[in-house]
Amino acid sequence: MANDPDFGVLLTRLLNSRQTDIAWLASASGIPESELRSVADGVPPSASQVEGLAAALGFRTADLFVIAGLSVPEALQPCEAAAGSELVDLIHVVMALPADQRTHIHETVENLPQLPRVRSADPPRDFYRGGGGLGAMLVTMLCANRNLHALIAAAKTLHLLTRGRMYLAGSTYARIAAGANPLRPEWVGGFATALGIPAADLAAITGTDLSEATPPEDPLAAEMAELLWDCRRLRVSQVEHVCAEAEAMLVPVPDDASGDDWNRVHHRHGTWWGAPRR
Repeated sequence: MANDPDFGVLLTRLLNSRQTDIAWLASASGIPESELRSVADGVPPSASQVEGLAAALGFRTADLFVIAGLSVPEALQPCEAAAGSELVDLIHVVMALPADQRTHIHETVENLPQLPRVRSADPPRDFYRGGGGLGAMLVTMLCANRNLHALIAAAKTLHLLTRGRMYLAGSTYARIAAGANPLRPEWVGGFATALGIPAADLAAITGTDLSEATPPEDPLAAEMAELLWDCRRLRVSQVEHVCAEAEAMLVPVPDDASGDDWNRVHHRHGTWWGAPRR
């Protein structure tokens, strides 16, 4: 795949950005320095090396498999594919809720049982396999690793988590995944927000200058990125259950309510439903 970046190059970029080196990484990961130097020189990493590197670098293991250009092991894949539309709805509602109710939703997700994995007839799309390079890598981490699945679900999620700064059509994400659209700094910043990866790390890996496009600090977006990740272990029916529970927390917004005091979510039968900001 000529368009796909060499993992050794990406790893070196990341270490340089953090102002550290292979010797430190060997100590932190427990992987012999000679093996890591081979990886940095272009030898594909083994699965066990990826796992050790993820722990040392602070990356989610499934994401580092994608960054390394390797298939994500089945045990690290979402529990059931194609939860995209339900996840978008869940994020949309939970972002509007006050902190105590958001905490309840997080606890609900954490307390749901881990059900047996379901192999879908329409599995998560692995855009990285298409040779689209860095763009495909980013889209795969979002669509497959976070179970958004469809490009339109990815587009809606990024629009929500970036507060409208990243407003792209699903077809644009297809072009990003195919390597047809060069990555823009503001796009890399948007992906960093949705993936819950430090913007500086993602900028280093993709070779992007974010000096004029660093995403603003947004604790709520970071919280929702964590919720999105946590939901990957759930079946679709469980995500629907959590979404229904969040929806039940919405209340009618008073007709004379100020936009500064209320978050509006849905307009149904002439009434806005939402939650007070407090």
